[in-house]
Amino acid sequence: MLDRFRKFIGDWDHTITVLVLPQTAAFKPRQVRFSLSFALFLAALWGGVTAWAVILAGRHVDYAITKVDNRVMAAKMAYLSDEMDKSREMLDLVKKTDLQLRVLLGMTSRDAVVRAGAAIGGPSVSDRVSLNGLLATVSSRMDQALWHRNITAIRLESAQRLASFQEISWYVGNQRSAYRATPSIRPCAGQITSRFGYRLSPFHYDAELGEYHQGLDIAGPPDTIITATADGTVRYAGWGPGYGRMVVIDHGNGVSTLYGHASKTLAKAGDRVSRGQAIAYMGTTGRATGPHLHYEVWSHGRPVNPMGYLKEGAVGGVFMASAGPAGAAGGR
Repeated sequence: MLDRFRKFIGDWDHTITVLVLPQTAAFKPRQVRFSLSFALFLAALWGGVTAWAVILAGRHVDYAITKVDNRVMAAKMAYLSDEMDKSREMLDLVKKTDLQLRVLLGMTSRDAVVRAGAAIGGPSVSDRVSLNGLLATVSSRMDQALWHRNITAIRLESAQRLASFQEISWYVGNQRSAYRATPSIRPCAGQITSRFGYRLSPFHYDAELGEYHQGLDIAGPPDTIITATADGTVRYAGWGPGYGRMVVIDHGNGVSTLYGHASKTLAKAGDRVSRGQAIAYMGTTGRATGPHLHYEVWSHGRPVNPMGYLKEGAVGGVFMASAGPAGAAGGR
């Protein structure tokens, strides 16, 4: 056992000679001698230095890559922040437009147009400073909760604006339907020969005999076209005592119109008619002294003055008012 150990130690004591032979005579040959153990030490030292250099270089490369990644991430976050700012600004503009539309349309909902215009929306200056601070710390500590709050706020604001515009659309649609269903045009061309209210009876010449006229008489040539003064559904089309051939249209909301003394009716019960649609021809049927239209407007079960509804001219003719007694008239 001792001999083997001595032999192992002797092997490490072997000498290695390195001879350097120059190519020219100007230099002398040189030789370097060192032990095998020293050579192994140099090899181990070289391997250790090389490994340390590789590890150090790898760390520097990782740091450089991480630094570039952080810069790219910061640029992306800055772009995202800018897009979020633009989105919030657009939502602020949409909200302002929403309030302006509500004021313009006279809508008193949505908390009375946000408490009579006293409230304001949109992000504050502190919100934007917080967002910029978030970007400044993106490479170290990112406040994901703040991002979540901003994104959630934009999502909720978008949903509220969408609901508000849907409400405005519904309101405008209802207002348009109500407008279309409100009598506002003249039913025919012609001359007013008898107004709403008390009058002398055209069938009696005794000045003391008066009657209550609950409509408007409009005289014109025979077969003058009579049109519906608003959208609605024909409730009745046929003969009525005193009215002759007549058409009654239900416009909804308790409003209906009556067109009497027609020579011919074009609409029938159940028909859906539109404003300005021809429904009859002017005639002398019923209790009438000449060709004319007897026009009535009923509101919640009682007749009202049609003159309050004649806001727009009739299509296809001239509408003239006359205070004189001349012209056709009818009963009822």
